[in-house]
Amino acid sequence: MTELRLPPTWPHLDTPPPARRTPWLRDALAAEPEDGRTPPLAGELRADVCVVGGGFTGLWTALEILRRAPGTDIVLIEADVCGGGASGANAGYLMPMWARFSSLVAIGGPEEARRIGEASAAAVDEILDFAYAHAIDIEHRRGPWMWAASSPAQRGAWQQTLDDLHRAGIEPLRQITAAEARAAVGTRAHHGAVLDPGCATLQPAKLTRGLRRAALDVGVRIHERTPLTALRAAEGRTVRAHTPYGSVHADRVVLAINAWAGQLEDLGRRMVTVASDTLLTQPVPAELKALGWDGETSVCDSRRRLNYYRTTPDGRLLFGKGGSGVAFGGLGPSTLWGDALRPAELRAHLGRLFPGLASAPVDMSWTAPVEYSVTSLPFAGWLKSVPGVCYATGYSGDGVGPSRLMARVLASFVLGTDDEWSRSAFTRPPAGWFPPEPLRYPGSRLVLPALRAVEAREDRGGRVPPAVKRLLSVF
Repeated sequence: MTELRLPPTWPHLDTPPPARRTPWLRDALAAEPEDGRTPPLAGELRADVCVVGGGFTGLWTALEILRRAPGTDIVLIEADVCGGGASGANAGYLMPMWARFSSLVAIGGPEEARRIGEASAAAVDEILDFAYAHAIDIEHRRGPWMWAASSPAQRGAWQQTLDDLHRAGIEPLRQITAAEARAAVGTRAHHGAVLDPGCATLQPAKLTRGLRRAALDVGVRIHERTPLTALRAAEGRTVRAHTPYGSVHADRVVLAINAWAGQLEDLGRRMVTVASDTLLTQPVPAELKALGWDGETSVCDSRRRLNYYRTTPDGRLLFGKGGSGVAFGGLGPSTLWGDALRPAELRAHLGRLFPGLASAPVDMSWTAPVEYSVTSLPFAGWLKSVPGVCYATGYSGDGVGPSRLMARVLASFVLGTDDEWSRSAFTRPPAGWFPPEPLRYPGSRLVLPALRAVEAREDRGGRVPPAVKRLLSVF
């Protein structure tokens, strides 16, 4: 019998949810309390499709399958609660994929890159329209996203992307001066930027919980607190998804598990899971007003361990820092949840960019795992070990909008549809690879401090030899 047993580090019933929910999920659960409609799975179920994972990807996929094939019987299982994973912990940036246009060109060529870029831009409006139609208060605001240089060394990091967009005959990004980049959010540390005007920010956990409600309303059977323990091929080319107290016998299984996919088969060679630290302040509207921040611009800078920052409608500042740590060996993303791993570094970068907010009171800080693919793009495919099981992963820190597109890919897979999504660039597995264990963890323990040193030197205006940067890019 063909089977896939999941590693001990996979979420289980005896694995408690994060001791402290993110502020996003805390507020979402308070606004829309548990309603008893999604009990843990007990017993045996039969379904057309079993979706594993109750985040953006899993919920959008269930809804997309039903949109195309009404009446499909779908069971969705989630180890924690819907939104308990990355979908309830991210920064809430809803963006098109124009900033990743060069990566799309490298995989699929300029025409495919343009098609995906345009679809991702349309997905921004689709998601906002969906929230409005289903009365989901996602606290969104339309506004530009800024790809900034927060040190002199980062200037021009976007030039290749702008050149590729120009050659494709589209110019969705607009370059601005250093003075404009500084004035937009009130920092002296910007040295130029480009803007994407077709973006938004939102409360990600409220969107996830709203998607859960919408999926239940159209007949998706959801079982929260139901971790997957094994997958086995069954009779008639079907699959049995095992859980602690029951199983789902389905024609197709969708794994919408983000960072945990790195523990399956050889997918870990194509992606690396790192921790990202985030803090959310208490409301500080007066301080933000003093900066001249218009409240609608969201920012990511251009360093390897990027900083990201935005505000919320009630006057809070969200500030995050990527690359704060990695999991040891095969311990997996379950070890990268909880309090911020490097809170002092998080505060230091916040203080450098916004000295007036350096001592702002913090509501909560947390860390969460982010899976980065070799190409920085999400990818989808079929497992080799268990026929009939497909997956999507590799969002590389940008999953809110792209998850809507990956749902189309997965729906086409499940329904056997030969179309532009089942043949898209997202279905071409990354050709490169990250160093495996036992090299990966010791290597990261050397590389991360080196990257921090490089950042500190560049933030002071110093120069780092190109050879050093090339060496660090191996990991």
